[in-house]
Amino acid sequence: MMVHVIHTLFSTLAFLSLTGCASKMAHQSEELRWKISHYRMPCQGEGVQLCYLVSEKGGEAEFFYDSIDEFEYEWGYNYEIVVEKREIDEPMADGSSFRYRLKKQISKEKVAAGLRFELPLVVDNYRLVESDGNHCLYFGSVRISSGPTSCDSLVSGQLGVFQHMNGGLRLVEMR
Repeated sequence: MMVHVIHTLFSTLAFLSLTGCASKMAHQSEELRWKISHYRMPCQGEGVQLCYLVSEKGGEAEFFYDSIDEFEYEWGYNYEIVVEKREIDEPMADGSSFRYRLKKQISKEKVAAGLRFELPLVVDNYRLVESDGNHCLYFGSVRISSGPTSCDSLVSGQLGVFQHMNGGLRLVEMR
């Protein structure tokens, strides 16, 4: 009889523990539907970084500072995606309290070839354009075709007007 009571008590506690965790987990995540722009913008958090430009339900595009797990972003494409936003139980001191994961990519559309857009070349005296010896790179990773303009000359401007070109950027003008 005592064994039966202990077994029943243990089973009840285990069930309550699991259902409590399940309901807690259900409240910790949500699905978001986003549109993501064809280029990323420099933004400042702990330092200068590249942020996604994200909009929800036809709203204004806003900087998104975090990463999106399992999302393979490519410059020159607009995306519509569904992400899971999950609360992190014990976030790092200066880190986000949420984690984002791609659930579904609804669309990926290449932007028109002649589309022009502006990117800053310098943010708070931080040079966003550098040379790897052969090419100009925007933020150390996106290749720039600058024509006769040298990488060092790009820093003299505050703003560049670009077009997408073969996975990189083509400088159209400097301002």
